Amino acid sequence: MKNLVCAFLLSIVSAGVLYAQEPLCAAAPTKAFLLGKTRFQNDTNFVLISSEYTTLKEPNNYIQKQTYRAFLKMRQAALADGIVLTVTSASRNFWIQRIIWEEKWTKSKVPAGVERARDILKYNSMCGTSRHHWGTELDFNTPKLKFWNSPKGKATYKWLCENAHKFGFYQPYTAKSSGPGGRTTGYNEEVWHWSYYPLANIYMQQYKWKIKEKDLRGFAGSQHIPDLKIIKNYVFGVATPPEA
Repeated sequence: MKNLVCAFLLSIVSAGVLYAQEPLCAAAPTKAFLLGKTRFQNDTNFVLISSEYTTLKEPNNYIQKQTYRAFLKMRQAALADGIVLTVTSASRNFWIQRIIWEEKWTKSKVPAGVERARDILKYNSMCGTSRHHWGTELDFNTPKLKFWNSPKGKATYKWLCENAHKFGFYQPYTAKSSGPGGRTTGYNEEVWHWSYYPLANIYMQQYKWKIKEKDLRGFAGSQHIPDLKIIKNYVFGVATPPEA
């Protein structure tokens, strides 16, 4: 396989905790892949999530095989502790993200312009900038805060915070904070969104090298990208990963 990027992660340690143990081999991603311009059903690195574990339907229920294996192990461990993890969002390509983005753009009551884009960006990515393009991201149970503020939701989040790193997952969109290691830019906190970091890190680095703001075009509001500094503030506006 051409342009093979292999990272053999015997251990990534954070606070003395083993983070991941799996040889990772991923083809160096193309610009099109990083931007989400791919058909997951045609990519042999992707697999369907079983209907037993998700509410999603094709073509939105694909995920990278390595992410899926890690998720299955984590889900089994969670069940042993009485915690149920159901996938409610997985991989979304550029065109699905464009449908979501433009629907919100059209329905927004904020006057058209950079502030409308900024308002939508509280919880939604512009096309070509979503981590969900990569097959490394999973949203669990529901994005509704009512659940996450309930005893069941709090128990689920507590379990994820204490255990997800053991399986290679971390929360990229934590609460914003100006303290050491805090996240000051990007999307609002998403307690439901967890990222398979061993693969996502490869794509983050490749995104930094290959994608420029001029590559992000073809959807409503894209003219405001320079004002928003979308790559710096949103693609890279994530929490410090566990091994950093």
